[in-house]
Amino acid sequence: MVTQNKNVFIQSLAVTIIIFLTGLVIGFAIESNRVDRAQLALTNAEMSLLDEQIRNLNIGAFNISCDLAIESTFKFADRTYEEARLLEKYDSSNKFTSELLTAHKRYDLLRTLLWAHTIEINRKCASQFHTVVYLFDYGTEDIDQRARQAAISRMLSDLKMRHGGSILLIPIASNLELESIELIKSKYGISRAPAIIIDERKVVTKDVTLSEMEDIIFEQNNFHALAGSVYNIVDLSRQEKIILNTNKQ
Repeated sequence: MVTQNKNVFIQSLAVTIIIFLTGLVIGFAIESNRVDRAQLALTNAEMSLLDEQIRNLNIGAFNISCDLAIESTFKFADRTYEEARLLEKYDSSNKFTSELLTAHKRYDLLRTLLWAHTIEINRKCASQFHTVVYLFDYGTEDIDQRARQAAISRMLSDLKMRHGGSILLIPIASNLELESIELIKSKYGISRAPAIIIDERKVVTKDVTLSEMEDIIFEQNNFHALAGSVYNIVDLSRQEKIILNTNKQ
């Protein structure tokens, strides 16, 4: 009887050890895969950032036509948008790491650079498309803010689906302590996210419906009635003159 109990104990111990070792192997494989994917995301961000810099240089150096420059800008923006969405989906199923945070920072720098280049193209080509820059807080633990940002993201995705050829959507995390983004927030008087900057002169900080957003962007229907309550108009040219006059003094 004692021998039988001993055999049962040994068998149970062996099964437990096997299960434990199997768990360790699976955990190691998952962790290795997570690190590999984080490194891949970081590499993609680096390549995209360099690609955008060279793309912008090529537009000027090779005298690329406005139509081709705009088409290239939309393709590049859509590609980086999808890459960032995949990264965010990966974030939702994994804990944050330094690699992922660095990848996010580089994507945000990339999209800020894309925005600056888009402004140049708009000035040069008198383009008819609209820029919609969405500033949000990355990785926020505030439940209410997460819910609000999720609702805004869905609304902007629907907006992009409806008007893909006339709206350039650029989401940028505003809380990653990047000086270039802090300068933009200061310029527009944005102290907290979420906020939406439309065509470099309208700032939406209140909750807004899809139809209201369309009215503001395309300046239709009752968009004048929304000024001051839903969005503010920022006169950057006037701000620049004030700064220049101050510097002269």
